[in-house]
Amino acid sequence: MQYWINHKGVQSGPVDLDALKQMGLTSAAYVWHEGLSDWVSITQVPELEGMYEAVEGNPSGAVMGQPYQPQPQPASQPAPQQPQYAEQPVQPEPCPPTNLVWAIISTVLCCIPTGIVAIFYALKVSNKYREGDIEGAKRASEVGAWWCIATIILGIICQPFLSMLTMSLGH
Repeated sequence: MQYWINHKGVQSGPVDLDALKQMGLTSAAYVWHEGLSDWVSITQVPELEGMYEAVEGNPSGAVMGQPYQPQPQPASQPAPQQPQYAEQPVQPEPCPPTNLVWAIISTVLCCIPTGIVAIFYALKVSNKYREGDIEGAKRASEVGAWWCIATIILGIICQPFLSMLTMSLGH
């Protein structure tokens, strides 16, 4: 059986008998379980006998001048509990790709001037991300990728001309 507890103004539950034994309850606690129409003092539930410490002089747990009034729960609904869909912690957005490896490779193998621009934007991605500028990091990643592509295309276009230049200088 599952129990909901209201002890010292704090509601918790559902809990089973094993957990209930370890809660350190006093006779001032109130209990509700399915089948009860309202909260009752823990002293009024026979199966919970001996699972609480008696409080002398104030067995009901009422605060001086203010009688304790727990909120009733309908028998068809369990007492308040954790929401089923608790809010998940917000995960930080991952860093966009820097394309640094591609920028370096395209610089060395294809075209140095445009490759340097690609490296510049690749390094900018990490810096923007560390500063918390996620949108700036995404833009730098995209621009750096386009510079890598431009570097590779320029290298492919220029390769035949460089080969001819090298052959003419060699003869």
